[in-house]
Amino acid sequence: MTQRKVAVFGLDGITFDLLQPWLDEGRLPNLARLLAEGASGRLRSTIPPVSASAWPSFATGTNPGQHSLIDFTYPAQDSYEIRVSNGLTVAVPAVWQIAGAAGKQVGVISLPMTYPPRPMNGFMLCSFLTPSAESEYTWPPELKQELIDACGAFPLRMSEKGRGVDPAIFVRACKQLEIDRARSVLHLLREKPWDLFIYVLETTDNLQHEIWHLVDPTHPMHDPDTAARVLPDILDYYETVDRLLGEMLALVPDEAMTIVLSDHGFGPFHKFFHINNWLAANGWLAFKRTPVSLIKRAAFKLGVTPINALKWLTMLGLSDMRKNVKRGRGGKTLRRFFLSFNDVDWARTKAFSVGNFGQVYLNVKGQRPHGAVEPEEYEAVRDAIIARAKELRDPEDGSQVVPIVYRREEVFHGISAARLPDLVLHTDRAKYVSFGHADFGSSRIIEPSTGQTGHHHMEGVVGLRGPGVRPGAKLEGASLLDPAPTILHYLGLPVPEYMDGRVLTDAFTDEFNAANPITYNQAGPGEGVGSDSIYSDAEEELVMQKLRDLGYVA
Repeated sequence: MTQRKVAVFGLDGITFDLLQPWLDEGRLPNLARLLAEGASGRLRSTIPPVSASAWPSFATGTNPGQHSLIDFTYPAQDSYEIRVSNGLTVAVPAVWQIAGAAGKQVGVISLPMTYPPRPMNGFMLCSFLTPSAESEYTWPPELKQELIDACGAFPLRMSEKGRGVDPAIFVRACKQLEIDRARSVLHLLREKPWDLFIYVLETTDNLQHEIWHLVDPTHPMHDPDTAARVLPDILDYYETVDRLLGEMLALVPDEAMTIVLSDHGFGPFHKFFHINNWLAANGWLAFKRTPVSLIKRAAFKLGVTPINALKWLTMLGLSDMRKNVKRGRGGKTLRRFFLSFNDVDWARTKAFSVGNFGQVYLNVKGQRPHGAVEPEEYEAVRDAIIARAKELRDPEDGSQVVPIVYRREEVFHGISAARLPDLVLHTDRAKYVSFGHADFGSSRIIEPSTGQTGHHHMEGVVGLRGPGVRPGAKLEGASLLDPAPTILHYLGLPVPEYMDGRVLTDAFTDEFNAANPITYNQAGPGEGVGSDSIYSDAEEELVMQKLRDLGYVA
């Protein structure tokens, strides 16, 4: 029997809401052909729909309560320090580790949350959250120099940042990065043996964060003149991505199944919801009464905040100083001058937020060093926060900001669930994004967004094509947890029973399903203990700076 293979191409954050007109017009022929010839549909992301959590869910077939990753940053269990997530934080095996252990040869390129690379039966090339080009970001280690010699350096980040530059320049930088990376991807597809191949194009996400107001005429920041000027570059970017995808698909053998997917969707957002400010206003987060903290809080109330400082420096034309403030010279300098978590009185704080998507952690006695919530009042505090959150209205138009609040146990379960937030405030995704920045970037609770104009929505894209796939099948109810068990099943391997996802049997023909019954094994997910940190202080600052550039942390 022919050995089956699987090739996965991730397009971070792509959505039918943006691409469908261009698919219909024939501007993206390679993606359109794959979707038409195979099975396709919308793909529901994780809660919250953030890449740091979503891609590990794709890789492991489990919810964040199993694999432990909820965002790019999270509070340490033994302190209130903010830690940076990484590949070792993932607490359960990834699909390529399972396949590799079964003798399959695997290759993984640019999949977020994989750094640092680890020994595997194949090759890995990390990019996202790799500290620098000097880091060891390949497996085997010698692959790094091989690619430099054969293809030139694999760019780890773009030459331009989204904010503060002409959007056309940023769009072109996104395009150039994908062109430069494609040389290495094509080389590895051609030259290395593989049974499972995974590559993620990251800049689709980066781009959509910055240009959504240009492709959405209803966005309050839409500028028709700028949109008309930049739209040709935006279309050229997507057409280039489609062309590169076509070149890669041409190297996938006939016996392979190809999967194209995104980890979440995308759409507009208009305003920030600063959760820690809201928690403080409602008495759940308290500040120290030391002279320094009192002065910083008084200045904060007067509008002396990092966001306003950036605005003032820009207005004065002090761009170099603006860059220094944005970088914070380690982020720690900012905390000396502006209100931050360093000024929080933890013994009087019952709840706080860390992350980009409404995560709220309760400061429970016995669980955190200076817990202020008695175990017996835990549910009462949660109930109070939920009730008050649902009452919150935008003072501008009366809109409900937080229509849904999830308790931890409603969306997370498994060996790592205790590390995850106690509540998730799920905002109206069409309008608000909740930011729980440790740096208290703004003194307001709700304010117009600065910089980014698009953000993550729940529904991404999935398409499968290959032997046994049912042409034209429309997938209903597919989840980002489903590709991992589907990949293992297609490779002829048993599916671990702990996986939360299901095999997408509706993507396959009746003949394929009859000839290939699903098998399971009882292997456990492990102990649920991921590494808290693998970065040095200098490396962590480089990683945090990239997250700041992307708008994921303050």
